[in-house]
Amino acid sequence: MGGIAGIIRFDKQAIELADTTNVIKLLGHRGKVTSQSIDHGVFLNFGNSIEVNPTAPIYATADADLFSNVTTSHPFTTNYSKSGPAGFDEPNADFAVALWDVQKQTLFCGRDALGVKPLYYVYQPSCFIAFASEIKALLALREVIIKPNEHKFREYLTWIADYVPYSEETFYENIYSVLPGHYLEVTAQRKQTHAYWTINLSKYKGLSRPEDYSTLFRDYFITAIDSRVEGESSIGSHLSGGLDSSSVSCMAQAILTQQHRSPLHTFNIDTELPSADESEYVQAVIDQYPVQHHTVHPVADVLESVLKINTIFDRPEHFIIPSSFHLSVSLEAQQVGCAILLTGHDGDSIITTCFDFLDELFDAQDWENLLLACEQFIAPGDRNLRYVSDDWPRLNDQTKFEKFILYFIGTKLKKQAKAQSLSTFFNTLRSQKKFFGISSTAILAYCFKRIKDKLAHQSLINNALSNEFKQRVPLRSQLSTKELTTTLEAELNQPIRQILNTTNVICNEQLNHIGAYYGHLYSFPFFDKNVMEIGLATPLGVGFDNGRGRGLIRNGLNDVLPPAIVSRLSKANFVEYGNLSAKQLYQSTYDQFSSPNHPIWGVIDRGIFTQIVDFVFNPKMPVVKKTRYNWLLSRIIYLSLWLGSLQDAKLNSEKVDLSNEFEL
Repeated sequence: MGGIAGIIRFDKQAIELADTTNVIKLLGHRGKVTSQSIDHGVFLNFGNSIEVNPTAPIYATADADLFSNVTTSHPFTTNYSKSGPAGFDEPNADFAVALWDVQKQTLFCGRDALGVKPLYYVYQPSCFIAFASEIKALLALREVIIKPNEHKFREYLTWIADYVPYSEETFYENIYSVLPGHYLEVTAQRKQTHAYWTINLSKYKGLSRPEDYSTLFRDYFITAIDSRVEGESSIGSHLSGGLDSSSVSCMAQAILTQQHRSPLHTFNIDTELPSADESEYVQAVIDQYPVQHHTVHPVADVLESVLKINTIFDRPEHFIIPSSFHLSVSLEAQQVGCAILLTGHDGDSIITTCFDFLDELFDAQDWENLLLACEQFIAPGDRNLRYVSDDWPRLNDQTKFEKFILYFIGTKLKKQAKAQSLSTFFNTLRSQKKFFGISSTAILAYCFKRIKDKLAHQSLINNALSNEFKQRVPLRSQLSTKELTTTLEAELNQPIRQILNTTNVICNEQLNHIGAYYGHLYSFPFFDKNVMEIGLATPLGVGFDNGRGRGLIRNGLNDVLPPAIVSRLSKANFVEYGNLSAKQLYQSTYDQFSSPNHPIWGVIDRGIFTQIVDFVFNPKMPVVKKTRYNWLLSRIIYLSLWLGSLQDAKLNSEKVDLSNEFEL
């Protein structure tokens, strides 16, 4: 757990006692509070102490989990004294920190590179700045008006199949989030945001053999988990049966066994749906390690869980599959007294499949090795490439090869020239026909399918925003992580945006809030600084691992993971559960949507919304094709519930301002 908050008055007014009292009350679940008075302000820390460097003087309040050998009890003030705010880049840590430099009369707010620790603020020049680990603490302040930020709705309700930069804007006007990998510099007159995150991959240049990378990954992964569980008496871990969660759980239990400590609590979520059944792989872990295993089921009332998230998270639910998943685990972890929950969440953005190796070979026109790599990729019998062909498992080997080659080359050509004519595209395919052994029939079939898919794609719905809303709320630029990720990608030639993006960061924030509410810390070993760097430094050919992908894990942890996990290529499909939960949410909230006065109709087009509902409930549409529509319907409902809660709050508080936003 842990958390921070604070207020600094630039106008020299006294801080309202009621403001401080409310903040302490609302963040009390994050730990015992410690306070420190500073120049016309106060720093609060929940669960830890406040750093004071009297010689400078400098004050810092931090919610920080440090994963390196820190010899000083004042790491942030010490690093700042040596390097200034650039010192935020030094520790291997998850952190949110606010640091007050008395001499400069300047506040610096920093946040870890992947946004594991949340930090929000409100700033009124010449008046005050306030910051907190949760938005609810800022909403309680006397001078903060609660007003929804409609510009955030556009991003939230639009289906985009690409990585979206994380922006500083929140769902509330004038309340902002400190950007991951950045620090905020605030004086009475102005605020500025600076990127501090740098990545040094030069130290890995001495590695030459594939086993060098997997061995170093193993060492870093052991240290990452060991440093996270050190000193904790009751430790839990998500165990879905996938490569990421199994790696975390197995390594954690191996460490605990070696140290003669209490067994790990593992938590698996059973949806009781065959499409999402991973019990075979979970059982493989349980059979090999003496863990205390808990099988839980999603909270039965999906609507209740979404409403709970509105309260815990101070904004609409973010996960495509409602947090009835996460709440069920946290409730069980709370019952058994876990202080920390390890998770493999989004480990595949750090230790990737490295299937980009195929792109690398194509760009280099290394046709012989590309041919070999494609054959390796499609060879495993349990690899089901439904995105290439709906009937993939029933195809013979030659047909699989032809369809994949055509899919891959077609995708590459599409990226290189989106405006390319069909004739040019066809001629390019023909030039590769002889080398790859592709039949004319297969090429014609692929071209026909491409035309058919392109026509079908034109009818796909990306959002249900009304034209009136789009005109009233035009697109606007937002300060985001885009510039940082673009700079790092140019320097490193590595895909940083798949690590640092709005989906990953907001998921991290939501898990942090859920954990704090139920009394435990969510921790992400794959987001460890060293683990992340070795993942980025690994050549694509090494990670590709002869077509298996994720070579660092499969080779680095092959003696830790059960054989069934090491060789696993499949992933569970939760689309069916997402479809069921979207239906349940709609049926539970139907009365709200039937009301013409609900604020959601100031955002959503009723006709498009009806089409989305029809898609979700259409029994003739295959469930695997409903992901987009489950997502759209669920998010519209999430937002409507959140807007409804603001509407209810307006009845009890004049601080809520909705008058200019919706017809109520």
